[in-house]
Amino acid sequence: MSDSIRLILSQGDVYLGLFAWLALAMIIELFYENEILARWMARFGAILIILLIGLRWDTGTDWLPYLRVFYTNNSSSDYDSVVFGIDQGYVAFNRLMIAISDNYTTFLLVDAIIAVGAVYIFIEKSTRLPNMGVYLFYTSYVTTHFMGSNRRMIAIGFVCLGFLALRRPERLWAKWSRWAIPFGAAATFHRTSLVALLGLTVSRRAWPAWAVALGLLTCLGLGISGAPFAALEALGGTLSQYTGITLVEKLIFYTSNETQVSAEFNVARQAALGVARRSSTLAILMLYMKFGKPDEYAAKLYNIFIIGCSLYFLMVGSPIFQIISTYYSMVEIVLLPIVFFSIPKLKVPYTLYLIVFPFLLLLSALTPYANLYVPYRSTFEAY
Repeated sequence: MSDSIRLILSQGDVYLGLFAWLALAMIIELFYENEILARWMARFGAILIILLIGLRWDTGTDWLPYLRVFYTNNSSSDYDSVVFGIDQGYVAFNRLMIAISDNYTTFLLVDAIIAVGAVYIFIEKSTRLPNMGVYLFYTSYVTTHFMGSNRRMIAIGFVCLGFLALRRPERLWAKWSRWAIPFGAAATFHRTSLVALLGLTVSRRAWPAWAVALGLLTCLGLGISGAPFAALEALGGTLSQYTGITLVEKLIFYTSNETQVSAEFNVARQAALGVARRSSTLAILMLYMKFGKPDEYAAKLYNIFIIGCSLYFLMVGSPIFQIISTYYSMVEIVLLPIVFFSIPKLKVPYTLYLIVFPFLLLLSALTPYANLYVPYRSTFEAY
């Protein structure tokens, strides 16, 4: 057992306790089958996640950079936005919040309410098993993406709201505001969210299994070879003369610092876990798409998830650029509940799978930066 896992199991009571509660809520939802109770338990679970994110102090990745942006004056914030490419929507959000209160915990709570609230709306409107969605969201995404990047988590939430437009059968331009406004808001917080616009164009039918398998294997092969990352490095070198462009500066910065960032944990092991995790989810979804009766919305979300897996496999071993795939892979938090609701005969084995595998995912998410997460420090301990 690694030192990180030993630390999590011995001092990560907050994370393990929340896992136990959300797992229990999911089991009650599955076997008691009371829709009203399930909805309110899921909302309570989302509130607990908001408190986990909002009440932390010096806990999670990127803590100091975001704390510095909040407490610097306007001119310093402008400087940060130029040097580090912090999107103007986030800078404006900081200024608005500090005008209301100079308490950073208040800022984090509002930040978490917006981000987690958006994700929860996506869950509740997409599936009749919201507790399962909240549980999957916590085990797979909260510690990895929502306890570090204050701005990316809001962008992810808005992208989820944008994908809700796919629930309706009409053409996208008929009700363009339903996706354009969320995606526009997401872009003001993190411009990388614009890559998710491709998800709006997916087919109404699930892509055939043979094409999916062939495409993903090709992406994985390319990713293992390192060719995509090498291409990005070359592109950064070619565009290095245009350093006045923020996008170019980010590309140069992240390609040149990838090795340094990745050296903090075992890249090969994390990449293998990431591929295994997505492969198991893919197996369930592919079987359902072939032998089940997916509706148009489920088929679209499945295709979006495939795009996310493709991006992840293409950049396997490159943690910084793999993050972009999150905008697509997040749809699994509603796809798996949709599948489960459609195959009640497999309730027991599916429940066992959802208890064991996501627990391992939670451990693997905390392990790379265990010293930044464990023990959990709250704002009450800081004052």
